Amino acid sequence: MGPIVLHLGRLSISSYAAFMGLAIILGLLVTYLVSRWTKADVRTVMDAALWALLAGIIGGRIAYVAIYWPYFAVHPREIFALSQGGLAFQGSFVAGVLGLIGYSLWNQTSFWHLADMLAPGLALGQAIGWIGCLLNGYGYGLVTRGFLAYDLRDIYGIMAFRYPTQAMMSALNLVIFVLLAALFCTRTHRRLAPGMVAVLYLLLNSSGLFFLEFLRADETLYFGTLRWSQVAEAGQFTVALLALFYLRAGSRKATLGETAPDSS
Repeated sequence: MGPIVLHLGRLSISSYAAFMGLAIILGLLVTYLVSRWTKADVRTVMDAALWALLAGIIGGRIAYVAIYWPYFAVHPREIFALSQGGLAFQGSFVAGVLGLIGYSLWNQTSFWHLADMLAPGLALGQAIGWIGCLLNGYGYGLVTRGFLAYDLRDIYGIMAFRYPTQAMMSALNLVIFVLLAALFCTRTHRRLAPGMVAVLYLLLNSSGLFFLEFLRADETLYFGTLRWSQVAEAGQFTVALLALFYLRAGSRKATLGETAPDSS
C-alpha cells in the first residue's frame, strides 16, 4: 500500500486520510464499548468524545499550520487540506483536553471520569494513525544502518534505510491500549481513583514519544536540541505527575474519611 489507496476520477484518497478515518471510527467504537462495559452514561461519554475530537482536530491543524506558517503563507488554500496530512498530535491533545474540560463543566460531569473513558480509544486511534503516517512518509526517521534499518520513504518520496519511527510510535500506543483495555476488562480500574487510567496513559505516551522522537528526521521547530513536540511532551509528563500526586492525595483523604471513627 502506498500514499494513495483509492482513485475515483479526479478524486484521490490518501493512506493518511484513510487511516485517520479508521482511527477515529475505531477509537469511538472502543469508547462506546468501554462506556457500555463500565455501565457509564453512554450518551454523555460519546457526546464528550465527539466534542473532544472536534476540538482536537481544530487544535491539531492550528498547531501544524503555525509551525509551518512560511509554507502555508505562500499556499493558503492548503490550510484546510486535511486529507493531505498535517495534524500535530500535541496541539490536538491540548485542544482535546480543553474541549473535554469545557464539556464537563457545561454538563456538570466529572472530567476525570470522562478522561478515563476516552483514554483507551485515544491510544488505539494513535496506533492506527501512525500507520497512515508511515505509508505517506510523515514523521520519517533518521537514515541508519543495522537491524532497525528499513527501506522507507520520506515525505518527499525518497527511499532510504531509516528508523521506522512511525511503526515504533504505533507499537507504543498499541501496547498502551492493550494495558488500558486490560484494566477495564479485569475491572482493575474500579480500585483506582477516577482519572488514574487517563494519567497512566499520559505518563506512558508522553515519555515514550519523547525518547522515540530523537530518531525522527522530519523538519520541525526546535528549541535548542529538542523538537517542539518533545518540549510539549515533557510538559505533558510533568502535568501527569502532578495529576498523579493530586489524585492519590484525594484518594487517601477519601479513604481516611470513610474509615474515621464516629465521634457522636
